[in-house]
Amino acid sequence: MIKNKNGKSGGSFVKGALILGVASLIVKLIGAFFKIPMTNLINDDGMGLFNGGYQIYTFMFIVATAGFPVAISKMVAESLARGDERDAQKVFQTAFSLLFIIGIVGSAVLFTFAGAFARAVNMPDAELGIKAIAPAIFFVSMASALRGYFQGRQNMYPTAFSEVIESAGKLAIGLLVAGFIMNMAVDPSAPSVFDAAAGVVKSSHIRTVYASAGAILGVTAGTFMSALLLICIYLFTAKQRREHRALSPTVGASRGRGSILKALVLIAIPITIGASVSSLTTLIDMSTISRRLVVNPAVFDRYSFMFSQGTDFARKVAEEGWNLAEINVQKATTLYGMYTGKALTMFNLPLTIVVALGTSVVPAISGSLAKNNQSRARGITESAIRLALLFGVPCAVGMSVLSGGVLNLLYHTDNAKTVLSILSLAIIPVAAVQVTNAILQAYGKVYYPVVNMLIGGAAKVIFNYFAIPFLGIEGAPIGTFICYLIIAVINTVEIVGLAKIKFGAVNTLIKPLAAAAVMGAAGYFLARVLPSSGIMTLFEIAACAVIYIIMIFVVRAVRRKDVLNLPKGERIAAVLERFKLIR
Repeated sequence: MIKNKNGKSGGSFVKGALILGVASLIVKLIGAFFKIPMTNLINDDGMGLFNGGYQIYTFMFIVATAGFPVAISKMVAESLARGDERDAQKVFQTAFSLLFIIGIVGSAVLFTFAGAFARAVNMPDAELGIKAIAPAIFFVSMASALRGYFQGRQNMYPTAFSEVIESAGKLAIGLLVAGFIMNMAVDPSAPSVFDAAAGVVKSSHIRTVYASAGAILGVTAGTFMSALLLICIYLFTAKQRREHRALSPTVGASRGRGSILKALVLIAIPITIGASVSSLTTLIDMSTISRRLVVNPAVFDRYSFMFSQGTDFARKVAEEGWNLAEINVQKATTLYGMYTGKALTMFNLPLTIVVALGTSVVPAISGSLAKNNQSRARGITESAIRLALLFGVPCAVGMSVLSGGVLNLLYHTDNAKTVLSILSLAIIPVAAVQVTNAILQAYGKVYYPVVNMLIGGAAKVIFNYFAIPFLGIEGAPIGTFICYLIIAVINTVEIVGLAKIKFGAVNTLIKPLAAAAVMGAAGYFLARVLPSSGIMTLFEIAACAVIYIIMIFVVRAVRRKDVLNLPKGERIAAVLERFKLIR
């Protein structure tokens, strides 16, 4: 457990967020080193199959485990706030046993029904990848129990280390296997469809299918390594926990495992439903993109640069002899791969700190409320929302303005430029939702995010259904923006009433928007007057970051109490106050 300088348990929620944030940033960078070369290796159609299988797995493991890390961290934090070490340990043991069973069942279901899942999202070629990722549900279930336990103790280091190991394993194994398969020779006269020993595959499309499955196998390897590391850390610290339990006083009547299990499930289920709704909309997004694009085949004409004669896609059509319906399904899969493999990869990178902030907020607020410290809980709530927007707003504007240069830098093509420029704007409401969902859960209102996510998700599905046949793939990011804007507004209204916080729109939203607008204008100008190159793109990104940092102090968007939550916060605040940069 983190100790403050007075030796008391606690620790700044921002410090915990920074630990997870740094780890998540490393994870995202490793993920970028995985997805960017992987996209260049297996192309957009291969990434369509990869993300098809991966999103089905994501939905399954969210259904199985999503609510439990939050529930475990909340209950462990509350037990420790009461000084009851024994109860905290019993919470973990109960949760671990339950998640062990859930993991086995989840893996078996995903493997057995892989073909049915692939056909349900109109991507039959994704079946092999779904089978390759099925065991990961078991490993991630084990990791979820352990991460929730350590987070409840406000010890974010095990979670941080395990996330990095998981991502590194995915990178190494996934790229190695996919690279090996993509280097196999194509021989239409080969006796078997895929012969790894001989290094021969029957067609380039089949090679892509197997390579996407090989890439997904890296995810399974990474989750295994992560779970193994967390188990080792838990066993290594066993002696310290026994000493704490020996010194822990008996606090009231000891709870039985049945009552603990009931409390865990009551907290976890609504959180799981809320998270599942979010993932479900991604699955529906995938299904609607594929199904609704083929409703109006004329929409593919606007993407002739991807499908016209002379492209890799046209070559595969000639090899496979697909009929018109099959060609349209493959075009939809390729567009989905472009959207998820490029635009969504870039979109997810800036959300790292915000996700970590939300994870750290739950035990921090729960612990404060358990001690009946309403003032501290309210202060954490206000700071968390403000920090989320201070970070999310410039990322949204900067990514949107520089989308073409960023894609050219990383993928040597900007075919997802329009999609990314639209999708980037959704970073603002998504950042708000990440933190406000966590805040509502910490206050015990675990059903509020569920209802709100259902409302936003329904809006997205309706928009996608009617818009994608006419707007093409660009309809998906617009639907995402609408979805999360609705959720963010409802969440914020509920938090203002629940926590009695003073949500000052000027300080929380308007000032960051003003600073980001100046930054965005500068970035737009630089992108159009400077030569197009990787070096210039990096310069534009750095210039935008510097301009935004200057502007947030010019408009006085940073407050003293936010700075105090940072490590060495008092020293930093003193320097900033000397120059009258904060208040």
